[in-house]
Amino acid sequence: MAKTKSESEKKKPNKIVGIMTLIIIVIVVIAIASSGDSEPKKVDQADTGSTSERKSGDSGKTDFTVGDVIAFDGREITVTSVERNYSTGNEYAIPKDGKEFVKIDIKIENKSDDKLSYNAFDWKIQDSNGTIEDYTEAMLAQPDNSLGSGDLTKGGKKSGSIVFQVPKGDKGLILHFESSIWSSKSVEIKL
Repeated sequence: MAKTKSESEKKKPNKIVGIMTLIIIVIVVIAIASSGDSEPKKVDQADTGSTSERKSGDSGKTDFTVGDVIAFDGREITVTSVERNYSTGNEYAIPKDGKEFVKIDIKIENKSDDKLSYNAFDWKIQDSNGTIEDYTEAMLAQPDNSLGSGDLTKGGKKSGSIVFQVPKGDKGLILHFESSIWSSKSVEIKL
């Protein structure tokens, strides 16, 4: 029996939907595969060949402190220092009432064989109330050596700072690092 024109026209959209669905599935699978499956690990500074892992509960997140060298997704990251009540010297960069600027110095090293991207937006800060924010609240307070964004070649290193606005005197600050929007894995560094 010969197909009518209307039947073949009806099948074309179904084929397009099927092809689009397949493309979306392939993209999602590639994104998941490229996010890496390595867990964050503290690099033992006395013996750089070994690592030790510290996990907090079953959440899959890992907690670290200032000065820890952390191996994560082909990079080593270190928070080298934290400066509370940071003064920018910029008369227009003034924290809101009840807030202060905190300047965090970060070092990143590419330990993978591939090019590695870094971005200040990969970093967020959590206060003791559980509020997590990025650095845009303190855009005017960013220092000259701001971390910014870019790429690192194999063995490449970048040091820079990020300034956040936080509640004044908050003792429960936690810095969050997430290397990919495709991954739910993150590093938490207690400040």
